[in-house]
Amino acid sequence: MRGRVAIISVSLCAALTASSVAGAQSCRLLQYSFEPDCFERGDSGACRFDANHPDLGTQIAVWVESADGSVFVDTLMATNAVALYGIGNRPGRWDLRSGPRFPYGRRPMALPMWAHRRGSLYDAIVMDDGRDDWLTFHEPASSPEAYFCRPMMQTEIVDAVTCASGTFHSVKGIFDRTLPHSYYPPRGDLINWGSVCVPPVSNGQGGCDFGDARQFGIINDLDVVATATPAYDQLFTGTWSIPSSLADGDYALFIEVNKEFDDNSFFSHPSFINPNEVANFNAYGQSGNVGQPSILYRLPFQLSPAPVAATVATSATAYGDWTGVSGDATPLDAQISAQSGSGQGRLRISDGPGGPALVHLVEVPCALVDCSVAVAPESPRVDEPTTVQAATSAAFTFRQASDNGAPVIGYELRYVIPASSFTSGSLVKPTPYATPVSSYTLDETTFTRWTAAPAPAVAAPGADSTVTLADLLPETEYAVGLRAKGACGWSGISFLRLHTGEPRYTKLSGCVIATAAYGSDLDPDVALLRRERDWAAERSGLITLAGLLYGRSAPPLAAMVARSDITRAGLRTLLRPVLATNRAVAALRSGAASDGGRD
Repeated sequence: MRGRVAIISVSLCAALTASSVAGAQSCRLLQYSFEPDCFERGDSGACRFDANHPDLGTQIAVWVESADGSVFVDTLMATNAVALYGIGNRPGRWDLRSGPRFPYGRRPMALPMWAHRRGSLYDAIVMDDGRDDWLTFHEPASSPEAYFCRPMMQTEIVDAVTCASGTFHSVKGIFDRTLPHSYYPPRGDLINWGSVCVPPVSNGQGGCDFGDARQFGIINDLDVVATATPAYDQLFTGTWSIPSSLADGDYALFIEVNKEFDDNSFFSHPSFINPNEVANFNAYGQSGNVGQPSILYRLPFQLSPAPVAATVATSATAYGDWTGVSGDATPLDAQISAQSGSGQGRLRISDGPGGPALVHLVEVPCALVDCSVAVAPESPRVDEPTTVQAATSAAFTFRQASDNGAPVIGYELRYVIPASSFTSGSLVKPTPYATPVSSYTLDETTFTRWTAAPAPAVAAPGADSTVTLADLLPETEYAVGLRAKGACGWSGISFLRLHTGEPRYTKLSGCVIATAAYGSDLDPDVALLRRERDWAAERSGLITLAGLLYGRSAPPLAAMVARSDITRAGLRTLLRPVLATNRAVAALRSGAASDGGRD
């Protein structure tokens, strides 16, 4: 199945030209476009993030079927969370809370109409330790995590992309073949770190248990169509090469759109928290993430020798099953909201070839080429940056590639934290500048399993363009690959490595030494120390300064603590009187607040 998807969805005109007797073929491209809308806009009219009503972006799948629905033709794109990070089939029960880069909880309701119509089945994934209804205490069954963050408290959520802590170990999951099959694949971005993740004697961040994750990338057959979540306030445009083997006839392009935390009076489902975790972990994650179901847009088109005429969708046609159990499409009714960013309003009106509409579809010309003579585009020439990058973003420049003298059709941009960045289960702090590609080993065969980033815009061959990768982890090295696609296939991949800079916190970082002593920054004693420290720091510049000095010296000390069970136990003993004092102070402060704040 992986090969079929790769040939149809990615190779563009290669299959079309390979079967040509004369060699010369005209590449045919369908172009679709739409613009997602957000929940909140500021005074300037631009989208803004509200931690009380988090907008984590839309989940989207685009596919083509025969007009009567009897034949599923191809998936054109699916957003990263579903196609690459496997949120539809991951450990944790379906109604666990959520949040920015939340690590647990399968979401079969993400894009159920597409998933069921596609019809591929996969073994279900559960927690390695069998505790699918627990959010915490999975450290022994965890391994290094390159994308998801530990669950955040609402007070820690600054924006939708910044993790609340550094290196995080997560449960990847194991197969449970006693459960019904899933219509979603497991995550496909994981690299086999078994050779570099040496199980330590004592590791406060977790173990090195990969579960069945080494097989996930083989099973996931959607990595080649994985696409970065389309940005707000920008028109997203995708192209699809019409296969030469596809018969003339009537077809339809479908777009399914969904979003977390989009509830209303008809669709508002309480999230689950284990009763054993309520006392200490009730503040982690946010409830109400499962709300209104996915929305479906349909654009019919006719395939014939004549170009496909421009067509538009001015409204949604149906909505899916909010549980994800079925792939049923219910005709749109008044139960679905219509305000900006919500329900039917998840897409906004944009201009296109067919006039103002929510979704646009049109055939665009592709140059007549003879692929028996012509070659694939040249590889883009990338520049190694020589300046320190930001904490959660990194930029580089490249020269636009040439497709036999003409502009290319498009680009594919992906990135990954290379295996060489891990040692003993932890991220290696990088040097501040880029490292030449020749100085490290990179497995090019895993490129389609890397995270898909927004593709750079096409410009005239030779023009300089700048690319910025966002939503990155601070103080982390990334391998980046860029390739161009043309009428005769893909170019080679140009690689470089980027290093993100140090974070500049507006709030003191986590109690890393205490975390090492207790084994998790979710431990209630660690949470208490962190709350009391932050409360004091807000009221004392001296304590803030001490905290900043602690933030610089603590990580190496924490590393030493984490390596010894005896040291960890001794430190917990030393912290007991401090904890007792903090509890007493917190209780007094709480009593004063309930008594009107009198001293």
